Amino acid sequence: MSTERIVDHCLSIHGERPDLPKHLLDWLAVAIGGAVHADSTPAILDGVRRIAGRPSDGSHQPGETGSSVASDAPVADGAASATILATGERVSPAAAALANGALAHSLDFDDTHLPSSLHPGAPTIAAALAAAEAADASMERFRTGVAAGYDVACTVGEAVGPDAHYDRGFHVTATCGTFGATAAAGVVRDLDGPALRNALGLAGSQAAGSLQFLSNGAWNKRLHPGLAARRAIEATDLATAGVLGAADPIEGEHGFLAGYTDDPNPGAFDRLERRDAIAETGLKPYPCCRYLHAAIDALRDIAPDVDPTAVTGVRIAIPAAGVRLTGEPIDAKRRPDGFVDCQFSAPFVAALVLAEGDAGAGPFLRAVGRLDAEPAWDDPTYRRIMDATTVSTDDAIERRFPDEWGARVSVTVDGTTHERSVTDPFGEPDRPMSIVDVREKTGELLADGPVDSAEVVRVVDALDDHSVDDIVDAATQ
Repeated sequence: MSTERIVDHCLSIHGERPDLPKHLLDWLAVAIGGAVHADSTPAILDGVRRIAGRPSDGSHQPGETGSSVASDAPVADGAASATILATGERVSPAAAALANGALAHSLDFDDTHLPSSLHPGAPTIAAALAAAEAADASMERFRTGVAAGYDVACTVGEAVGPDAHYDRGFHVTATCGTFGATAAAGVVRDLDGPALRNALGLAGSQAAGSLQFLSNGAWNKRLHPGLAARRAIEATDLATAGVLGAADPIEGEHGFLAGYTDDPNPGAFDRLERRDAIAETGLKPYPCCRYLHAAIDALRDIAPDVDPTAVTGVRIAIPAAGVRLTGEPIDAKRRPDGFVDCQFSAPFVAALVLAEGDAGAGPFLRAVGRLDAEPAWDDPTYRRIMDATTVSTDDAIERRFPDEWGARVSVTVDGTTHERSVTDPFGEPDRPMSIVDVREKTGELLADGPVDSAEVVRVVDALDDHSVDDIVDAATQ
């Protein structure tokens, strides 16, 4: 039984995962960076304060941009036992999990597990951290909860069949992330078997997340991991109080697999006990759609050999699903005018890499008007390259997808064509980002914010010598 295997795994798991500190550092970087750089941050934080019953001055309206993360709202009462990172505000664990999970996904720069097509860190670590703060849990208990959350989220994501799940209109990070976050919070809170079963049973009725955000770029997507983390805190709270949850919430007649997919893969649970899902999860070196990352790798290799002002043609071939997201309609993709537009524009990314030589956090943020820079999308060189860029797929790339998220790129300059092919993007387990790479990403994301990146790195580098409170203190202003 799938649910029983999750419970058994949570009760027997250990947190000795070599890649966990690197993923924690990455999560802290993208959560704090999201607080500083995402245009949705003021409204999301204001909304969380309202949900938490805290005063709001109403100064931030929906759609308003800005990077202010501080609040003059007074500290709440004794129920405020967890922290919103970057601002340092003390709120309830559920509110902290909501805020931190949403901020970690707000730049679409968080870790990605390709086989399940989900972002496991955003909901899992948000839930584990909020639960650990509230329970004054040990570092070992926190690490174990994070490990359990990754394993469960990725396993359920594979079991639901991500393609079929998406075809039904669900966002896998939101739905399957709810089960992973619940496992993480349950382990951190040291729930026994019956309580874990009840928590998962309650989470099964809360697993939600629609893809309808695609219709207008709504901030639902950014909220999804935070909502999953909040649901985990609530489910474990209710289970701790003795609330009875549904039996077999995943595999039951009316359970998750029956209701959320037309192509379930229950065999995914056969790997649960022996997997390390953290090691299977890639990190993003570039803050844009993952389908573009192999193309960026190819363009970075070509860029030193070409004059960007002389580019007459750029051809990008990626999987068809990526073409739909980043290359259609091509006229619109050639004229992005906002952060999210740029993240999902192959022509803009091509212009950025050929003009700047890179698409990492610093170059990308400057190109979209952050870090006190002017947006680059109206720059004549960028426009010329965007107009010269086409996006398509080919049989070889499509045939190898989804086992490979590859790209083939050609750039023509003065009649000479430069070609490169990449099968696996940088950051995937076969081509991993090193801890040095993640430190650099952290420094770039936190350079314009209220948190000292060196202190965050120092604490995570010696994680077992520190407490959960030390992580929170380092990650707040």
